[in-house]
Amino acid sequence: MTENNHGVAKVDQIKRWSPVWIIPLVTVLIGAWILFYHFSHQGPEVTLITTNAEGIEGGKTAIKSRSVDVGVVESAVLTDDLHHVEIKARLNAGMEKLLHGDSAFWVVKPQVGREGITGLGTLLSGAYIELQPGSKGEKPEQYKLLDSPPLAPPDAKGIRIVLDSTKAGQLNPGDPVLFRGYRVGSVETSSFDADKRAMQYQLFVAAPYDRLVTSNVRFWKDSGIAVEMSASGMRVEMGSLTTLFSGGVSFDVPDGWELGVPAENKAEYHLYDDQRSIQDSLYTTHLDFLMFFSDSIRGLQPGAPVEFRGIRLGTVAQAPYTVPGWNQSLNTDYRIPVLVRIEPDRFVNRLGGDFDIRQHLRDGKKRGLRASLKTGNLLSGSLYIDLDFYDNAPQYKGPEKVAGLEIIPTVSGGLSQIQQKLMDALDKINNLPLNPMINQATGTLKESQRTLRELQKTLDNVNKITASPSMQQLPQDMQQTLRELNRSMKGLQPGSPAYNKLVGDMQRLDQVLRELQPVLKTLNQKSNALVFEAKPGEDPQPKRAKQ
Repeated sequence: MTENNHGVAKVDQIKRWSPVWIIPLVTVLIGAWILFYHFSHQGPEVTLITTNAEGIEGGKTAIKSRSVDVGVVESAVLTDDLHHVEIKARLNAGMEKLLHGDSAFWVVKPQVGREGITGLGTLLSGAYIELQPGSKGEKPEQYKLLDSPPLAPPDAKGIRIVLDSTKAGQLNPGDPVLFRGYRVGSVETSSFDADKRAMQYQLFVAAPYDRLVTSNVRFWKDSGIAVEMSASGMRVEMGSLTTLFSGGVSFDVPDGWELGVPAENKAEYHLYDDQRSIQDSLYTTHLDFLMFFSDSIRGLQPGAPVEFRGIRLGTVAQAPYTVPGWNQSLNTDYRIPVLVRIEPDRFVNRLGGDFDIRQHLRDGKKRGLRASLKTGNLLSGSLYIDLDFYDNAPQYKGPEKVAGLEIIPTVSGGLSQIQQKLMDALDKINNLPLNPMINQATGTLKESQRTLRELQKTLDNVNKITASPSMQQLPQDMQQTLRELNRSMKGLQPGSPAYNKLVGDMQRLDQVLRELQPVLKTLNQKSNALVFEAKPGEDPQPKRAKQ
């Protein structure tokens, strides 16, 4: 500032920067560089979805891969629908290469399973999330956080198979997959398909055993100890030690079948209950027939065999079977329909050549071919159907077809047939004229007693004659004859063995006839009383005297 001659101050503007502003500018530049460096060197963000965030804490729970820290959990919040937990995690810089479509995340914590105790190291350090790197596919928007590690890595060499079953709880994740007793894989997942209304199990068979899985293999439940009681008897099987407690699944190609072509990944198969039941899958061609039984079908279950003299011909499909449009009256002639499936391959394979089993069954009906129910197992009461020729079978005069199904005639068999024969025999016994025979025997017994009394009188007279003085005056020969006659008569007099035996026989005969009368009376009232217990009769009630 200068002062002119007139006494007025003149102000000059300074045109240079003040050093004071250097410090704020440097601070801003450093902050911007720090932010740029932080975001430019920050790792990728990962979103995990789970149903339970137990043990997961934001800013503390680490993410590891092969025991190396690769990230940390930033936050864990509920989703908008309140049904899941959304976990935000940040990986370290340079870890993008770990994330692919087949990468897997799971929580590591102490667990007790069939493989032993795992995750003991987390008792002090706390739970952490394990990351299994992937190799295929693009990184998705979110990953599913698993509760347990996958049984097989996504990049493991092998094949995955899907099994369907109508029974739940047969297999669990981790159960072994066996081929002739040797472990070749594991059960990965178990889920219920609501659309198919069936259980689905995913199996993994590791290489090089994946080539054992072909189009003709069959899978069955391999339990530790299997006990089965069927029409064929009682069967007990014990599996390997691997499946003794937990069970598993086995597969193989049925005997006599070709190996087939190698199976494709995610191929679908059916899970059978046991190894014997896979034989049912070998016979896909069948002929349906209808049978009407007058006997009780209690114990006849679907799946029971249909045999011809011990050779299986088919299987019971439905018992009882609802025949469309067929009405019966509920009377003594009511017959229960049963649908059977005759499988020609079971019989043709034994005979060979061109064998028309349907025509043979038609011809057999004319020659007495009939079906009957037989007991397959006395302990379980299971039944099976037996086909055989009966010489005395009446000619079949019923319809040849009902509801489009051919009819195979039936006869009573097994215990029902024995019961019918016994009833016929009892009816014949009941029709015998036993009462007149008893009356006649009683009259004969009375006549015998009268004859014995007359004989006693005759003996007394003979004794008097032989002891009289006039006996001494008779000729010697006549005296000898009278003595012999007297000796013979003494053998029949009271007290002699012959007399006692004759009287005893008469008394026993009378006792038997008296005891037989109640039995005959019961048979007259109920002819099958010898087989089924008859109810005791009511005590006679005294009648009031007439006034």
